[in-house]
Amino acid sequence: MASCIRGVIEALIRKLQSDVTQNTSLVPPNDYYEIKQTPSLLVIGPKLEENRSKRVSEKRIEVDRDNLSYTERNWPRYYHLDFDFVLTAANGVELLDLQEKAIVFFLDNLEIIITGFSFNLREMVPIGGLDRPNYSNLRQASGRYRIEDVEVFDQDVKEGKLVLYRDFVLCDFRTRARIETYSR
Repeated sequence: MASCIRGVIEALIRKLQSDVTQNTSLVPPNDYYEIKQTPSLLVIGPKLEENRSKRVSEKRIEVDRDNLSYTERNWPRYYHLDFDFVLTAANGVELLDLQEKAIVFFLDNLEIIITGFSFNLREMVPIGGLDRPNYSNLRQASGRYRIEDVEVFDQDVKEGKLVLYRDFVLCDFRTRARIETYSR
């Protein structure tokens, strides 16, 4: 199974690049960054926080009745991915336009969908509401957003057969005499 965290972050960045600005990039937390082009959107993170209310300690068993097999594994851990969004523009008017695009993005995209799974996007601090130091002559606005309940599975997977062997004995109904035996 591919990394769900990586897949959902890549889907978010691609969607932001197409809907908000092409100059969108992911920056690790507590890393220095340099604005190369304006307007730009820096997505800083993720900061992971486990959703402990969804933690399950028992095993998860999935049964495949068609193939008479099962898969046993632990339930996944669910993590929230928190990101700081920093919009940067050359002037105030350009920043307002970029803020509006970012706000509209989160109004139109309440979830990120990858390979049939959907993860909720949630606004923690709206764009323009997070105070960050700005050491440049560029105009900036920032906010915080979250992708909720991203599943992370462990690698401990056990697979097995539901039925190890099958023997059928065909008997005469009246006499109960064996007619034939089938083995698999």
